[in-house]
Amino acid sequence: MKNQSYQDDVDIAAASLERMLSSFVALSPADVDRVRGWFHGPALVHPPGGSVSLHPERQDARVVARGWIARGAMLEDGRRQIVGLSLPGDVILAADAVDADMAVWALTDASTLDASLLWEAISESVDVSPRLLEAWRQVRSAERLRLARHVIRLGRLSAYERTAHLLLELYERQSRLGAAEPGVLHLPLTQDMLADILGLSAVHINRTLQQLRRAGLVDYRTGRAILPDLQGLALAAGLSIADDLADAPPSRD
Repeated sequence: MKNQSYQDDVDIAAASLERMLSSFVALSPADVDRVRGWFHGPALVHPPGGSVSLHPERQDARVVARGWIARGAMLEDGRRQIVGLSLPGDVILAADAVDADMAVWALTDASTLDASLLWEAISESVDVSPRLLEAWRQVRSAERLRLARHVIRLGRLSAYERTAHLLLELYERQSRLGAAEPGVLHLPLTQDMLADILGLSAVHINRTLQQLRRAGLVDYRTGRAILPDLQGLALAAGLSIADDLADAPPSRD
């Protein structure tokens, strides 16, 4: 049973990573086999709130098989600011000197697999096709773009705009993985977690979600959010990501 659970995690993580990479650059069967051979060691289970340890000196990397994981700052008074989210298929790299003080923890029940072989092969371009290297480069570029957008969200958008923008971004990411039904966002986050991402109080995020619901743009429930009008939500965001939605692979029914 334990071996089957591990194999299930490998299959889920590999399939998610393959879909994400392929959404940027079409991979060959050999590339897909290469991705599947990169994961090793036992799967680690992370309960909600549990730390995900990564060691920079070992060029550590872990791929998310299940659940959602956050990177951010824990303040002394208990407040948190989440600066990044890792979903199934995402590879979490050990912090460098720039973000060494950032914590990494599970927001939901999660499991990760050792992906250090992946990071070593790609960073050293060892037995990796140009197509696979380009797909990885685009994935990393998308991560940097999300970080830049997050800075803009927190610095210049209203609570209403930033909430709409975050929901659209998460929907686009899930669409790339083929994990989103049309107009439905899998969202296993509490309102407190959304507040920690968006730099808002719990009261403010609750009020903002109610405003979006009254506008007919979001029906939020713990576990998912219905997005009946994606273009309207993009207008509400004040910073359009309509091009990203158009470029994302179509969602699967």
